[in-house]
Amino acid sequence: MPFLVLSDELQPFYIELVEAPRGTFTLDFKAAPGQEDQTARLMSPCTSLSRNRGGGSVTASSPTVYRCDDVSEDLVLQRTTQGLSPPALIRFKRLSGQVDLYYLKAGDHQQTLKVRSPDEGFFVQYLTLGFDHILMGYDHLLFVLCLVLLARSFRRVLVMVTGFTIAHSLTLGLAVLGILRAPIALIEVLIAVSVLLLAVELAKGPRPTLTHQYPILVSACFGLLHGLGFAAALTQIGLPSTDIAGALLAFNVGVELGQVGFVMALLATGLVIRRFANLGPAWSSVGSKGLIYGVGTVAGYWTVDRLLSWIS
Repeated sequence: MPFLVLSDELQPFYIELVEAPRGTFTLDFKAAPGQEDQTARLMSPCTSLSRNRGGGSVTASSPTVYRCDDVSEDLVLQRTTQGLSPPALIRFKRLSGQVDLYYLKAGDHQQTLKVRSPDEGFFVQYLTLGFDHILMGYDHLLFVLCLVLLARSFRRVLVMVTGFTIAHSLTLGLAVLGILRAPIALIEVLIAVSVLLLAVELAKGPRPTLTHQYPILVSACFGLLHGLGFAAALTQIGLPSTDIAGALLAFNVGVELGQVGFVMALLATGLVIRRFANLGPAWSSVGSKGLIYGVGTVAGYWTVDRLLSWIS
């Protein structure tokens, strides 16, 4: 399974478990830069046939084969780390070729894998995965936040988010199906730049610029970039060979549900602040500027950090 670099700051810990004949399983994983202290292993009744240091854990470069005496029982996978535990995505490929997906939240260290097929189908799995992915994709969320701040009205929010949705859905599908290809490291840089540019536009205030006059065009153009970022995650996960279109649709629906939920939370928060905070115009301006400059600072850091990582 090829591991790709994702475009989100909180990159999950990827674990792949592949079932083989005669009760054996191959365990492999990939940690993001800075997370190399993490390991993963199968617990009892499984035993490692290539035991390493740490009681059977594997290193990032050495897949481990396990034998499980009773495969009628559920398998228990445990991950360990010396620092903070990021989210983890577990990809369990059965002997039949079916792929089951499990998601470990940040801080969780153990997951039970059902040997028998889980009740939920792949559509629910990929929908949940898309929903979780957008909520931990901080660069995507900050971009949506900038769109909401730039819109200044519910109608313009609807128009800009719709343009963003249509555009990133297009590139997501084309990239996952292999029709459109782009260097992931470059896409990471450009996504950070998109957030930075919108923050700069917001900081300068309303002006007769392309961003303010044609917001749907700008949000759609940047949405094409963000769709490639979503595609990197979905390519990493893989698609079921039996229904690629269905899994792609489910992942995209999950992304949209997470995005809509985030926008509604932003609008509700703004409504509560305006109605109950009783802030004067001066304080409202200071708060807005502080938020915008905060977003710009984070986006600027991402831009420099990703650019240096790309060229190094």
